[in-house]
Amino acid sequence: MIINRIPVYNSWIALVIFITVLIFQPDRATFYAIRPSDVWLLLCFYLQITKGYNITIPFRKRLLIKNYGLFMGILAIIATVIQASYAKLSLDTSFIFYFYKFLRFLIIFKFAENILINFRLDDVKKILRVYTLIGIVILILSFLEFYNINPFRLIIIDLYYYNMNLIGAYIIKAERLAGVMGNENATAILLVSTLPYPMLKIGNEGDHLVKKILYIGYVLTVVYVLVVMTGSRTSIYTTLLILVFILIAALRRLKEVFSIVTILLLLVGIGVYVYNRYESEIFVQERITDAFIGENLNVSTNHTSVWSARIELWQDRFRAFNKEGNQLAILLGLGYTGAIDNYSDNGLISSFINNGITGLILKLILFYTFVVYGFFKAMRNYHRYEIDLSCLALALSAFALLMWESTADMIEHVKLGQLFYLFLSMVLIMNNND
Repeated sequence: MIINRIPVYNSWIALVIFITVLIFQPDRATFYAIRPSDVWLLLCFYLQITKGYNITIPFRKRLLIKNYGLFMGILAIIATVIQASYAKLSLDTSFIFYFYKFLRFLIIFKFAENILINFRLDDVKKILRVYTLIGIVILILSFLEFYNINPFRLIIIDLYYYNMNLIGAYIIKAERLAGVMGNENATAILLVSTLPYPMLKIGNEGDHLVKKILYIGYVLTVVYVLVVMTGSRTSIYTTLLILVFILIAALRRLKEVFSIVTILLLLVGIGVYVYNRYESEIFVQERITDAFIGENLNVSTNHTSVWSARIELWQDRFRAFNKEGNQLAILLGLGYTGAIDNYSDNGLISSFINNGITGLILKLILFYTFVVYGFFKAMRNYHRYEIDLSCLALALSAFALLMWESTADMIEHVKLGQLFYLFLSMVLIMNNND
């Protein structure tokens, strides 16, 4: 009997390679917008097209999910050219790569769609297991970096630390983990996105006790890194929110509810332990207080109002927008001329400044589509079929990444944005809403 083997470029292995290279590639390993992960992505997509694996899976809102990157890429180029002409700025030809940065989402969608048509039941689980292993590697690197284990720490910093202007001070004294994302908050939210599958497996009746203990150990280790090493408030909130969603999804089975409540108690226990263990560590105490109690939301370590500073930043960006923007900026944004600092500590505000109302509406529709037709449907389908545990885990991982949009432009982050779009595409295709 002849068995048709699926080629690597059109299998779950291709997705795993893409995710692994995407996460661990150094930030400086780039030729304009092209990175090692792009080389693998484009190679696989080219082979899929030329070898007859380019297919279409119909589902609700497919047009937007497929073409969001194309729409945004065209919008980015038009807005940039108009703003440059208005402000009499000369544009380097490299600005055209902003089109590719968005078009990449279309390629990621098609890359995933072509593979998912041949997916077996265990393939999604294999991806999630590898994603958990990636999380373990990130944890190991985090401990090596944060606790100053050389030469590993120096190598990690050289590969991933994004702020070269401050690298000297960071090498001498690191108060917060930079990690494989080169930024404590980005690394933290990436780790949070690896938690849903282990959390769900802890509550799964079919798994052995030893596996559950290992998964519990992984979850607790991630929480330790989040609280002690990154101090990321967003990641801590998101972890608790994911736990709540898993609890809601598991309400139909008493045993799973018991398991999830056990995890919650363990998280509370490790939180109390960390708080007492690091009572003399001012930084850790402040971050924990900020996250859970809120007493330091008014005054930070330098006696500056945290929220006032953020609001002031937003106001400054809007002032620059009103002052420097052309007549069409309200619709198209200021584009990517590089003349104006577009960092706003909030993804939606950044989208409005860069892409105007048009880009902001497109992004909101994208998020709405994921939440309603992907995330909520994965919650409803949990336990209906065996694969839905994996689908829910993917949906929760994507949701975790989406939460970072509140403090950064997640979609335009070179790593997390692509990871989110891959998970989003997979969830919507797997749910197949037609």
